Amino acid sequence: MKKPNILFVGNYNRRDYVDLLLKSKNEFNFFFLEFSSPKEVKNHYFKTYGKCIFWKDYRDAFDLLDKIKPAKVLFLFIEAYNHVALNTACKLVSIPTFHLEHGLRADYTLSLGSERIQSTPPDTHLQLLNSLNILLNFKDRWKTRLFLLNSIKRFPPPEAEFIKEFIKIRSKHNFLDTAVYIKSHERQPAFYISFSEKIFCTHQEYDVLSDQQKVYYIGIPYFDKLASIIPATPIRAVLLIDQPLAEHSLLNWTVQKKRQFIQTLTQVCSNNHYKLYVKPHPDQNILLWQQRQQEVEIINDEQLLALAPAIPLILGFYSTLLMPFAAFAHTTVVTYEDHPAGNFLVSKPFTEAGVAQPIYDLEELHSILQNLKALHQKQLPHKAKFTEEWMYKFDGKAGERLRDILLSDAL
Repeated sequence: MKKPNILFVGNYNRRDYVDLLLKSKNEFNFFFLEFSSPKEVKNHYFKTYGKCIFWKDYRDAFDLLDKIKPAKVLFLFIEAYNHVALNTACKLVSIPTFHLEHGLRADYTLSLGSERIQSTPPDTHLQLLNSLNILLNFKDRWKTRLFLLNSIKRFPPPEAEFIKEFIKIRSKHNFLDTAVYIKSHERQPAFYISFSEKIFCTHQEYDVLSDQQKVYYIGIPYFDKLASIIPATPIRAVLLIDQPLAEHSLLNWTVQKKRQFIQTLTQVCSNNHYKLYVKPHPDQNILLWQQRQQEVEIINDEQLLALAPAIPLILGFYSTLLMPFAAFAHTTVVTYEDHPAGNFLVSKPFTEAGVAQPIYDLEELHSILQNLKALHQKQLPHKAKFTEEWMYKFDGKAGERLRDILLSDAL
């Protein structure tokens, strides 16, 4: 029997995003789409799932759909011009489109907006490199632009006008502000696949979705392997789940601020005789951590899985990866909230649920490490409710639920 084709639209350089499809990989032919040319592909892990295609190789959205013939289209985002054009074309030819959730979202993203989060001036050298890159790839980018223009020409008048209005607004605003200005459901997929009801609430608000919007809850496929963890004898260690704050100038973090953070954290752990493990974010530059290798052990996904049963304290910012540790009965979570842009409490899904303790100074860790059992007992009663509201189910079957949705014709 011939496998259905699935078109996955999103950053397939990220292995974790691709692995959302782990339980589905044997059921479909996957096509990956996000970039203008092969020069933008930095990780070829996706080849274990399927093949990639490029905007520049198709005349327009209808040409792409006619040649790939996807049974369904999965979007990680519908934010760029070509995303919206492809979503519109799918609706016109009755191909189901889905927004596939890929991370923790909460209402702080609405109040911050990307200008507030990324208010540090961009690096001039980086701007120059980006400009040079655009010039070197002009032909591919022009073909990608033609994909958009040719798609608009083939749209019926209402859809063509919508796309033009979207481009006009989006060219001047970040996506969250664009969502405020453009309420039309034309920019939305037909269906949402969300990790949980609490996470979907954010989409309901900034996408202005009706109560009748069809959504499927699946849990979090990233953590299916962690769901079977059996607690072991605790070790005297702290795990930091890091974020690329300085690299992306998020919340006004700088390299110098991050360096100070690392210096203080390593000292606090050393003074209390706790080993420090660090799990970097996939988009993170780990050079600053590598410079402290005598005091820190940098771990990967496999090492994290091995460490999870015995780690007692997890420190983080607002990462999706904090979620299973907030759910585990044997772990205690602390979130760091002293951001240069202000005390936004970006981790409030955890702190308000009672499964994390916010701190505003790393020196507070001294007291926490000396009284860890008391803080753990304080968080423990809230873990079950947090799991139900934010993770839907933590049973190792989220990937299977995604697979079953993709196989289903009863949408």
